[in-house]
Amino acid sequence: MAGCGAESTNTPGTTSDASSSPTGETDAASAAAVSFTVEGGERVSGPEQIDVAVGETVAIEVTSDTADEVHVHGYNKTVALPPGEPATLEFDAAIAGVWEIELHDSGALLTELRVTP
Repeated sequence: MAGCGAESTNTPGTTSDASSSPTGETDAASAAAVSFTVEGGERVSGPEQIDVAVGETVAIEVTSDTADEVHVHGYNKTVALPPGEPATLEFDAAIAGVWEIELHDSGALLTELRVTP
């Protein structure tokens, strides 16, 4: 489990296959607006990765049962998570690479943001 002190790997131009769910859908989000649910400091719903192109706007909505903070590595963006209420973090994807989005207090990985040129 990566903590806030660990840097994400910035690997422009790399790709990987998303795992498939039993319904045939991938675990990657192809849209720039995604929602997550967090219980006990762990992601219980939402994609394992978010794929966007440089210049797209990313909107991440997170609802957590406990207070925490979402942190986007590489972009140094954060949003506080009040318990039981959705919080939204919106920003422009301006830096290509693969970036961890984590829960700051629990240190859990929420998702990976993959930004392609």
